[in-house]
Amino acid sequence: MKTQAILLAALGTAFAVRGGTVISGLGADAAANRAVIQRAVDAASAAGGGRVEIPPGTWPTGSIELKSGVELHLPKGATLKGSVNRADYNANDAFPENFWSNSEEWSGGHLVWARDAEDISITGEGAINGSGPEFFGEPEEDSRWPFYKYGLKLQPIDREWFRPGPMVALFRCRRVRLAGVSLDDTPAWTCHVRCCDGVDIRGVRINADVTIANSDGFSIDCSRNVTVADCTLHTGDDGFAIRASCKLHAATNFCENIAITNCDIWSCCYGIRYGIGTGTIRNVRVEDTRIHEAAGAGVGFTPAWIDAGRNCYIEDIAHRGCLVADCVHGVDGGPSGGDSKVTGIRFEKCVFRTLLPIWLTGGKRCQFTFADCVREPITRVAVRHRRGWHENEILAKRSAFAEIAGDADRIRIENCLPRPFGSCGVLALCFDDRNFEDWERAIPLFAKYGAHATFFVSGEFTPDAVRASKKLLEAGHSIGLHGLNHRDVPELIAQKGAGAYFAAEIDRPKRQCDVAYIPVRSFAYPNNRRDDETDKVLGRRFARLRAGIPGVRPYDPRGEKRGELMPLVSDERVFFPVAELPRRRVLGGVILGEAYATDIDDVVACVKRAGARKEALVFTSHGIRPDAKHIHMKTEWLEKILAAAKEADVAVLAFDEIPVY
Repeated sequence: MKTQAILLAALGTAFAVRGGTVISGLGADAAANRAVIQRAVDAASAAGGGRVEIPPGTWPTGSIELKSGVELHLPKGATLKGSVNRADYNANDAFPENFWSNSEEWSGGHLVWARDAEDISITGEGAINGSGPEFFGEPEEDSRWPFYKYGLKLQPIDREWFRPGPMVALFRCRRVRLAGVSLDDTPAWTCHVRCCDGVDIRGVRINADVTIANSDGFSIDCSRNVTVADCTLHTGDDGFAIRASCKLHAATNFCENIAITNCDIWSCCYGIRYGIGTGTIRNVRVEDTRIHEAAGAGVGFTPAWIDAGRNCYIEDIAHRGCLVADCVHGVDGGPSGGDSKVTGIRFEKCVFRTLLPIWLTGGKRCQFTFADCVREPITRVAVRHRRGWHENEILAKRSAFAEIAGDADRIRIENCLPRPFGSCGVLALCFDDRNFEDWERAIPLFAKYGAHATFFVSGEFTPDAVRASKKLLEAGHSIGLHGLNHRDVPELIAQKGAGAYFAAEIDRPKRQCDVAYIPVRSFAYPNNRRDDETDKVLGRRFARLRAGIPGVRPYDPRGEKRGELMPLVSDERVFFPVAELPRRRVLGGVILGEAYATDIDDVVACVKRAGARKEALVFTSHGIRPDAKHIHMKTEWLEKILAAAKEADVAVLAFDEIPVY
């Protein structure tokens, strides 16, 4: 960038580059300010390059297009503040690579943007403020959007234009520098770098309104040779989003050669997310970086947002000497649809302070290594959007380092330290079908005893089912699938094949859960009909399966129905050592209800035995109500079971809380 001073006069406005004169004549009119600043940028670029300096003060403006050779300098006390008038922003079709989202309700307008520019920079101790909160009313408390937001500002006031998109957006630029500035109150993504080459970002502070959906930090998309160092990010969505999603150039512009060093991240979603798009992400190095909190996982791999056939290839990613704290999972993800892969991923000398273990989906297109890492379980994460996790010391004492669904052959865990598993008994309680009112009414009872359960939902996830499921998730429980039409699995697979079974029973509710951000990692066999072959088929899609225990029926002490059977507490098939639980993909359980001649005293005795012998067992029912009959559980029974578990040191855990090795 040239250092010559350039003096300009435009409409009585004095401007100097590399000299002591700054723009004057700015006022309260955003359109007028935009015109003045844009003339200065254009003139500086035409003259061969130079500095455009904004004076101290808060100046409303619309879109500013940076041009080659220009440094936009904001000294301490200088703020460019985004206009709330759509007329002050560039049009959606301003250039071919521009994009917007009707579904997420943001436009293609940007506050500062550049396309095909070289040697550009944004510097200084001042700020760019996107006026994000001014585009929204009050947060919405109930929606299909994920639980990870602190509050949810979803629908912009303008129901046609919505809100501006990425606040700082750089497209196909070369040799870009951002240094020292604050990027505040973005209306959507904060800084989007797409198809750029040679980007250096240092000492930048991002401060988003965490109640605004999509307020990501740095989105690095199909760009190469990017360095981000010494930055601080507070975001309402992903801290870093490493993407390969440019529809025009993803095939030729790899997202590669990225270094993130000494950054601090507070995120309402992922601290760092890799994926989304149809291109390649490779050679990323993250060192000495701290993810202080992330509502979901600290680091996530999502190569397929939707199944696009050709999805992301994520290769050669290394995290070294990093901290991931105060989140649910330290790392999660894996190949997730279509032609996607996640290989050559390495975490070395990292510390994970998380509620639950690392969660990975294995397979031939997945390869992870964890070396010399430590996981320190925590008992709760910070509350976000009414989601809180109950204190659970038992859970913390037994948590594993990682859980793996599917083929784990290419996932290596070397010299990594979890807490030991197996220090107490474990009871997995399950409830089936669509008894949402019963389940919601039982939430306070579970909370009273610090217990969680798994609710296996049959049928579609209608809006009512989504709302009920989220209430259960917010209380720390797990949601699983139970088949769209509750059809027996072995017969349907034998008749029509696995693909037809998934299409008929799994794909639709699973997609509905994905859209509603409801995690489902377990499946309950309808009518407990299973065999070894269906276990293999469903085990490729689910971390854990639930069935019955062949031949086991509750003992009837009155001898009216099953007096010839032994009490459950003396039936060894009901129990197994807790140490074996992480390796058991299929958990067999006993069904409770009057139709099954349940003897609650026998059930309580089973719970006490599990605590004394450090054993695991599974009980399942359907609804929960005081006057329950037939296949449902009486509320009185549930309280007796939970009270006995607490007294006997038995952890009552949801399926998603039980590690899978």
